[in-house]
Amino acid sequence: MVAAILCPAARGEAFAQDSPRATAQTFLAHMDAVAAGASERMDAAIGCLYLGEGDDRLSGEQAAERAAQLYAVINRFTLQLESVPEEVEDRTCEIVLKEDAGDEEGVTLSLRRYDDGLWRFQSKTLAALPTIHAELLAAPQESAELKIKNPKLRSARAAMRTFIEGMNRWDEGGKEDALSALDLSEIQAQVRDWEGPELADRLKQVLDRDKLVVYSEISDDPEGEAYIHITYPEGDVVIAPVESEGGVEWKFTAQTLGTLRDLYEEYKGRAVAEGVADEGPRSVSLRLRNSVGERFPFLLREAFLLENWQWLGLFAVILAGMIVSRLVALVLAQVIRKRFQHADMSLDQKIERDFIRPIRIALMAWVWYLGLWTLGLRPETLIWLRGAAQTVTAVGAVWALYRLIDVLGGYLFQKAQRSENKFDDILAPLVVRSLKIFVVVVGVVFVADTLGYEPTTVLAGLGLGGLAFALAAKDTVANVFGSLTILIDRPFQIGDWVIVGDAEGSVESVGIRSTRIRTFYNSLIAVPNAEMINATIDNMGARRYRRIKMMIAVTYDTPPEKIEAFCEGIRHLICIHPYTRKDYYHVWFNAFADSALNILLYCFLETPDWGTELRERHRLLLDITRLAHRLGVEFAFPTQTLYMRQENQPLPGPAKPGPPTADEALVLGRREAAAIVEQQLGKDAPPPPPVTYGAPGDADITMDDVEADEGDD
Repeated sequence: MVAAILCPAARGEAFAQDSPRATAQTFLAHMDAVAAGASERMDAAIGCLYLGEGDDRLSGEQAAERAAQLYAVINRFTLQLESVPEEVEDRTCEIVLKEDAGDEEGVTLSLRRYDDGLWRFQSKTLAALPTIHAELLAAPQESAELKIKNPKLRSARAAMRTFIEGMNRWDEGGKEDALSALDLSEIQAQVRDWEGPELADRLKQVLDRDKLVVYSEISDDPEGEAYIHITYPEGDVVIAPVESEGGVEWKFTAQTLGTLRDLYEEYKGRAVAEGVADEGPRSVSLRLRNSVGERFPFLLREAFLLENWQWLGLFAVILAGMIVSRLVALVLAQVIRKRFQHADMSLDQKIERDFIRPIRIALMAWVWYLGLWTLGLRPETLIWLRGAAQTVTAVGAVWALYRLIDVLGGYLFQKAQRSENKFDDILAPLVVRSLKIFVVVVGVVFVADTLGYEPTTVLAGLGLGGLAFALAAKDTVANVFGSLTILIDRPFQIGDWVIVGDAEGSVESVGIRSTRIRTFYNSLIAVPNAEMINATIDNMGARRYRRIKMMIAVTYDTPPEKIEAFCEGIRHLICIHPYTRKDYYHVWFNAFADSALNILLYCFLETPDWGTELRERHRLLLDITRLAHRLGVEFAFPTQTLYMRQENQPLPGPAKPGPPTADEALVLGRREAAAIVEQQLGKDAPPPPPVTYGAPGDADITMDDVEADEGDD
């Protein structure tokens, strides 16, 4: 779209040249278009020049050069087309751009009506153009005392050109130029990016329907007075200098933008000015409003803050947001479920609901946010509705991302439980917690930016606050590094029995700040991870063997042969018990204690957990007790025995059988030990499985068994 400077010639028509004013207007309109990039309009501009005849006729290149020079000379001054005569009795007409002043010659352009009835700039003017153009270029322009911030906005003429040309190439990068020519300072920053383009569109529609803009009619003086382009009861269209920190810029004033809604209502029913292409409004809201006004005029009436059609549009936007959010959330839920099913996993329904809810809220608010753009609301209304939609969208998005980490966590936890390596049991919770902290920090910055706060300011505040927090909470920072140490060093795994200082129990979880240990009396101890860096960690769960070390005390009257048989029987029990270590053990008569003979029992159990260790320890000690009973070995306890000697001893009785030999004692001990194990476990029986909880076994006793026993009694 080349509006405001696009003449009928661009549509196959021709500007009138039946008067000096018409020729000047035609030439300037075409050259304005050429300056804006429409080079094909140069031929039409050359048509306003008399090129001569015969050998004196200017070539095409010379003609284009003269046209450019003439355009530059006219633009050096301010030419009001109203000052150019419309009707002239003579065949020539002169346009005075600059009066003679002393020794300084003025600048005058001459037009002539030729035999075809058309007015053209005559040959003597064209012949003088190179000299005039060179003199004007050589003469420095009066330097403005004002500091110009943007050359494109150095004057009223430059501002008008920048705005119109920017609107003409809006989609090719002209949007920034067009908006820079508007003083948007009185529009709140939160809605400036929406309100600015709509105001520019309204202004462009007003200019197109007022008259063809000729740039040479507008002052190019940076220090000139404010330029009033349109004067109307609804408001004036004014370009004036606006001061800022970087200097002065000429812009359409804030007062002009404030009256554009009323001014647009006055102009929208008019046809575009001659020479302007009619392409209608660019913004969706204006097109929608015009379409509604043509079909249902009563909907343009205002009812309680908004027009009727805007209320209907707001209802439609809300309904569309609810429908879109439900559909997208449903599809997303199906995708997540299929992903978990494909991995043969299950997703907790509560986690799914907690994730879908913020997704729906964020999508619904996002649709509302987009829909508000099409309703053309006033800034004071738009700022509240848009701010609410933006805030809900941002918070919902951060909330949904936070809950998405729970979904990811559920996936990681199930993968970790299926793997044999327990390191991922520690890593998965730490990854989830770290991601949540990251999402919260980024979410705060994102929401603050959405509300209009500068991200750099928020980040700077977080940086200073983080530094102060780090200094005040150095222990917390040390705990974070402690968690990293646990990840790198891996001193224990989830479920291991550990002893850390005074804390003893099974590792339940490893967090960013602390490690939680479930004690054997079912309390939960949180050990700061900072202590893990320097603490001595005794990982009992990492043991391959569980040691048994004790003294078995037998009475002093136990014969040596029985002690030998008893020790050998215990050794054999160790060799044939399923969970004992077979390559290293010790069973020896070790010491004469005060009240007993001490036998050292030193062996190891190879069990996967503490429950199995207790069961196998129980089995072994019971078998040792049974072995002692079978061999007639008595266990000692702290006693004192008083022996009384009589002087008259009775005569000795018949001789009793002597004790077994050493070899016989060994055979006896092994036989009795084998009989005990066979009686308890069965001959060649497989090793009993590890202890499991919640699954009834052969040895479990139920309440029915107890009641049956009581009935028998």
